[in-house]
Amino acid sequence: MTESSISVSTNLSYNKRVNIINGILATIGANLVNPYLSKFAERLGATDYQIAYLTSLPHFISILAFIPGAILIESLSNKQKTIGSTMLLHRVFFLFIAFIPFLDVNQASLFVLMIGLMNLPGAIGNMGYQATMGDVFCSKELGQAMGLRNRYSSIIGIFITFLSGKLLTSIPNTNEETVKLYQLFFIVAFLVSIAEVIYFFKFKNVVVQNKRESKYINSLKQVLKEIPKNKKFLMFTFASLFFHIGWVGAQPLFNIYTIKILKANESWLSAISIASGLSSILTYTKWPVLAEKKGTHIALSIAIIGMGITPILYTLSKSLFMLLLFNILIGVSVAGTVLLLFNILLEIIPSENKTVYIAIYNTLIAIISGISPIVGVKLMNMTNITIALIAVAIVRLTSSMFFYRMK
Repeated sequence: MTESSISVSTNLSYNKRVNIINGILATIGANLVNPYLSKFAERLGATDYQIAYLTSLPHFISILAFIPGAILIESLSNKQKTIGSTMLLHRVFFLFIAFIPFLDVNQASLFVLMIGLMNLPGAIGNMGYQATMGDVFCSKELGQAMGLRNRYSSIIGIFITFLSGKLLTSIPNTNEETVKLYQLFFIVAFLVSIAEVIYFFKFKNVVVQNKRESKYINSLKQVLKEIPKNKKFLMFTFASLFFHIGWVGAQPLFNIYTIKILKANESWLSAISIASGLSSILTYTKWPVLAEKKGTHIALSIAIIGMGITPILYTLSKSLFMLLLFNILIGVSVAGTVLLLFNILLEIIPSENKTVYIAIYNTLIAIISGISPIVGVKLMNMTNITIALIAVAIVRLTSSMFFYRMK
């Protein structure tokens, strides 16, 4: 073995280790607060529509990020420095949120606004991280590196979710004390994120390239001309957009049903999140096997049928324990849907200008995902939550047929 090959092998092992630690730190920060955002909003006095905006506003903001962010990332001569700074800017919003309860304003509205605005640097940072991993790992090693990161992060994430839920329900005695503990969690999440960004800067062999903004803009123009002729991309995008109406449109309904109707506290929210997360982890590797055996489109159709049954399971849940059991089944479908949607997207887009196609697809999804939660709550207010949940179930089940017909 030559000195060069030894050096490459050493850097590969080092970067895998850094990626795992970076992922664990990111998960600790996220799982301290993300499972409880809707509950925190409720404790600040949020209305049903504000809970809906908690889902929709980040998607609206991300519309401003995907294509401009892709152009920015592709034009950077030093990705690592700028992307790391963008990640840190995203995490600074945790500090802003921690101070909201001290302000004499409509706290719920300001909280929703902060969650939305933080998604602008957040979306760019996520795209930048993905682009950086393409530089750090070759295609052969990328799958293994991300698999190790996800495995360790998921285990730590479940523990943090369990611990944070227990602390939020066992220590505070009043709503005010619970809000103070949330503030502490947001501050801790920010401090952990500093270590996360430090480890992002530790990656070795990140490619430094010449600026190529004009080339990327030309690619964008070329793709916009190609899309009307790319029937597979058009069919997949239509099916995915239709599915996201039911997928994202149901999120505030689930939160309202769980928190306001079944009266879930933070401990129950963590338990439900853990139940879904565990079943996702245990079945994540099963979906590629099914896709290889039956075909990716059929496997995705099966996963989305499971997603279509999910809103019906919510309407049948008359207790939090019943909802907890149902979420074990729900996590199986979520794992397959998330994995296979992205896999099919990568299958149908051309290898040339792949980043541009993904940016355009994500922008369209963000538009639908921004509108759908508001429509879901509007339908609930016009009828009732049971009818609204059945409606999104019908949309999800119908979309499964669209994906099946693409086979």
